[in-house]
Amino acid sequence: VGFSVENPSSSQSPTKEKATTRLRPPNATHNFIVSFSHINNMFSEQFTHSVGVDGSDRRFRCCGRTSRCGIFTTTAVSIALLAASFLFESTQAFSVEQRQNAHATHRIVFGTAALSKSDEPLPLLDAAFAKGFRRFDLAHTYGAGESERIFGRWLDARPDIARSDLDIITKGGIGDDAFGDPDRPLLTQSSLHSEIDESLAALCTDFVDLYMFHRDDPRIPVADFVEWVNEAVNTGKIKRWGVSNWNFDRFQ
Repeated sequence: VGFSVENPSSSQSPTKEKATTRLRPPNATHNFIVSFSHINNMFSEQFTHSVGVDGSDRRFRCCGRTSRCGIFTTTAVSIALLAASFLFESTQAFSVEQRQNAHATHRIVFGTAALSKSDEPLPLLDAAFAKGFRRFDLAHTYGAGESERIFGRWLDARPDIARSDLDIITKGGIGDDAFGDPDRPLLTQSSLHSEIDESLAALCTDFVDLYMFHRDDPRIPVADFVEWVNEAVNTGKIKRWGVSNWNFDRFQ
């Protein structure tokens, strides 16, 4: 990219002089070239000053009756050119770095809360997988268990998809309560393990990568939650566990 600042010949009347900024096509090396010829003279002269880009109808004109006006306008042009010069000379700082897996979606989670409402849930999962989704978020209560069952049918019917390529998340620990009823049946150690087994059967898998307590129940000590779920981890049915919809005090 090249810019130049040009003064007309001194034979012209001071009231006719112009400082014109011209935009030239970029060159192969992306160098930024600025010609500051006669800029010092421009600061000391009084003239009508117009600034414009070639091919543009927009022009800005100052009165030219005082040196202050000419100096102000010329100073603005000079500052703009210097700033542009700095930016273009620093092109490498803003270069685009090409990386492998530039469009990786491994951190994006495909939610399935409404999967059971889809008219074509299996093609929907196919499309998500084709787009790069590998992490799927499910729950024992999504669609009254139907989301897990749909996902399990999808996975079972696609032997070309390796289980190791998927990151399956499911949630439970609240029975059949989908809305956090504080008076729901109390979770027990045995009911938790029954829910985990039901989810694994529905998902057609031997384990989940992450199991989360879907909602807290302050009636149950945190230590009980931890002990019960760690038993499932020890069996290999759960790789990692976490919590959902817990307040921070309970989380601590």
